[in-house]
Amino acid sequence: MRLATVSYFRSPKCWGAVLLQLVASLSAAQTFTNQAAFVLGGVNLDARSASFADIDNDGDPDLMFQGGVGAQQLFRNNIVGLGTPDFTNISSTLASGLGPSWSAAWGDYDGDGLVDVFVGQSNIGTTGDVLKNNGPAGFSNASVAVNLDDPGFHQNLVWCDIDNDRDLDLLIGMEGPEKHEIYLQNPNGSFTPVGAQVGFQAPDGIHGYGMAVGDVDGDGDQDVYISTCEPDNNIRNNFYKNMLVETGTLSFVDVADSNGTQFLTNSYATEFHDFDNDGHLDLFMVGADGEPSKIWRNDGAGNFTDIDTITGHLLLADTAGDLNGGRVIDYDNDGDLDLFFHDHKPSPGHNDARKLYRNDGNWEFTDVTAAEGLAASNEGGYDSAWADIDLDGDLDLIATTDSSRQERAFISNASTNGNHWLYVELEGPQDNTTGIGASLYATLDEGEPEELTLRRDANTNAGAFNQNDLPVHFGLGATTVVDQLRVVWPSGAVQFLYDVAADQRITVEFTSELPGDYNADGLVDAADYTTWR
Repeated sequence: MRLATVSYFRSPKCWGAVLLQLVASLSAAQTFTNQAAFVLGGVNLDARSASFADIDNDGDPDLMFQGGVGAQQLFRNNIVGLGTPDFTNISSTLASGLGPSWSAAWGDYDGDGLVDVFVGQSNIGTTGDVLKNNGPAGFSNASVAVNLDDPGFHQNLVWCDIDNDRDLDLLIGMEGPEKHEIYLQNPNGSFTPVGAQVGFQAPDGIHGYGMAVGDVDGDGDQDVYISTCEPDNNIRNNFYKNMLVETGTLSFVDVADSNGTQFLTNSYATEFHDFDNDGHLDLFMVGADGEPSKIWRNDGAGNFTDIDTITGHLLLADTAGDLNGGRVIDYDNDGDLDLFFHDHKPSPGHNDARKLYRNDGNWEFTDVTAAEGLAASNEGGYDSAWADIDLDGDLDLIATTDSSRQERAFISNASTNGNHWLYVELEGPQDNTTGIGASLYATLDEGEPEELTLRRDANTNAGAFNQNDLPVHFGLGATTVVDQLRVVWPSGAVQFLYDVAADQRITVEFTSELPGDYNADGLVDAADYTTWR
């Protein structure tokens, strides 16, 4: 059993407002404008996916593309120095010899304060690459040194603390023939594969095309959902309940058949998010090959209900095409979670690869692709990544295409729509310096009839193959002050911040755990702060 501790500490560190002058072509009527030529210099890569991370700790998200041979390209964001979104290709700092890849995941596995990256391989039988971030010296290949030279076709990659020992482990979803794997980090920094021993490799545990990680039942350990796609359309999805807290030993039970989330047709991207603001992680999944996409509502005990049975209709009216990439984001900063889809094989003669659906409440979503400026140059691509590229408080989009087209960079002007926002960067303890696995709860209008608590989690899994930027983004709508911000660290420690002003970036630093129950009520909770103070 893990004990939560509570602390209240100094006022959050504010990065200050960054004022930008974007190109004059931004339209007030549309949220997004493609500025790839300006932002990326019109790069044309055989990119399958993209990932964001602040590789140099300068406060802005840098960008890496993954794809065919030569497509592993790294770009440094220069927004802090220039005041406008602009990227410089620094791929020469990567280790040499990288093969084709569909996926990458960033995490500071060695606790030196610099995010490292595992780059998956898309050639069956070849090994993935752990690129250690050495700062100005660039990246070196540490795969053999840490025993992460894992062979296989790596579709999904997630850094997380799956065994609650406070350091980062690596989860890999495989295409096959190798099965899904878990690599636990050892005290000496090396990794050991344990998937077969802990029940993470079902008999048909291959063809993983999406992986979601989160504590869906609130018991203090991380559960895993893996979506699958297979040519014969007859493979099962897996919902692995983590039994660590219940048994004291890391092990998994596949509960997809019993908890309502089994999906026996093709599916791709999947994520855990709290759509209905009840504090519980719901499940989002993208249907492939014309199959319906799904949201399952979590009742808090780990049981799920297909929202189609709540609304009486399919989540999306249009399921044509071959959807694969998918993202859950708050693109308009109104406080609810919207849906973005990517189709790598749009219908013949049509530019309809990207689809953006606005959340209108009560599980209803409206197609706003054209209205928000995402219909232009809408060619196919496998996946997308989101980050606040220009540091103006809203989410911008990098949309990969293929070898014959330029990658897209859609800059958002949602920060001018009157809604408010908050970005929270976590500085965790040495074994997990970016706070991966933390849950953040922002309470708005506390004590009022309209009181609302938004939950957002810090994780490295996002959809199918990509990774969004790690700082946690809250859209706040009309709210100008977050009454209470609660950070639940992966260790179970809890920190509270109060009266946090909107429209800023803050850093929450992990503090040493307090002795505990100051008011002697048998609980370590917010009341202890009053007594301690």
